[in-house]
Amino acid sequence: MQFGRTYEEFEVGATYKHWPGKTVTEYDDHLFCLLTMNHHPLHMDANYAEQTTDFGKNVVVGNYIYSLLLGMSVPDVS
Repeated sequence: MQFGRTYEEFEVGATYKHWPGKTVTEYDDHLFCLLTMNHHPLHMDANYAEQTTDFGKNVVVGNYIYSLLLGMSVPDVS
């Protein structure tokens, strides 16, 4: 794993693998919702999500996914 790439070292179309990976669980999503006081039923209520989404399950908060991606990219940009 290389640390600290500069802008010029990134290549269009290149794939950068990050370790460790992360599987997001329902618990992770609920914990993030509780920590950030996001109580929208889309993220917290399985019955509501089943009836109102095409996925049939709770939707993971986008900011949580963004935070994970940002954290995983630290070795590439630090």
